[in-house]
Amino acid sequence: MESYAFYNTHNDYLEHQERYERHNILFQRLINILTQANWNKRILRNPHFILMSNDLEIHRNRFSRYIKTVETIGNEMKLLNINYNESRINKIITILNQIKNYEN
Repeated sequence: MESYAFYNTHNDYLEHQERYERHNILFQRLINILTQANWNKRILRNPHFILMSNDLEIHRNRFSRYIKTVETIGNEMKLLNINYNESRINKIITILNQIKNYEN
């Protein structure tokens, strides 16, 4: 009988490496969303910037899209189970909701 221990450990290593790479991609997407949200927040807090009603609707739709994307990223990170912190994802969603509703 041949031992399949090498193949099992090698497959486990490959699976872990794929999960780690996917986690890095998701984390980078999360960082990009937070950067965009911070940039939008700085513009909105500028006293010389006045929003029209159409701009307000665009802003709310944009942040709704950000929140949905963060929820999707959170679900995928939960499945990967690498460095996942549910309270951090919930905190990010709360902050995005505050910015969306001008509670900043």
